[in-house]
Amino acid sequence: MAKIIHKGPYEQCQPTYEKLYNWLEQNGWKIIGPVREVYLNDPSGVGMEEALTEIFVPID
Repeated sequence: MAKIIHKGPYEQCQPTYEKLYNWLEQNGWKIIGPVREVYLNDPSGVGMEEALTEIFVPID
C-alpha cells in the first residue's frame, strides 16, 4: 500500500490524489485495487480545515 494524508475539506482532496498518483508513476508502481479513505478525525469537532483523510492505494 501507498498512502498519503490530506488535510482540509473532503471536496478538496483532488490535489492530494494527484500528488500520490504522480509519485506512483515516477517510481514505477501500479495501482492493483480500489483506493480506500480513512477519516482520522471528525470535522464536526475540529472544523473542515483540520479534517484529516488518509488515502490508501494498493500497489505492485
